[in-house]
Amino acid sequence: MQKPTPPLDALVADMVSLLDDNQREEFEERAAIIEFEAKVPRAHAECLALLAVLRRHPAVLTTIR
Repeated sequence: MQKPTPPLDALVADMVSLLDDNQREEFEERAAIIEFEAKVPRAHAECLALLAVLRRHPAVLTTIR
């Protein structure tokens, strides 16, 4: 499996680093779909995808120190 490209925004990259492999895959898929379907810049799509993943997996936020 190819290593995913890090998110463009530093804050998004920090948050994505807290995701497990399945959540990371969900993030990547959602970002790609949003970017393609909504025709928004990749950085914006990544922000929206992160919000969607965190909404489904709020426990990720408990790992923030």
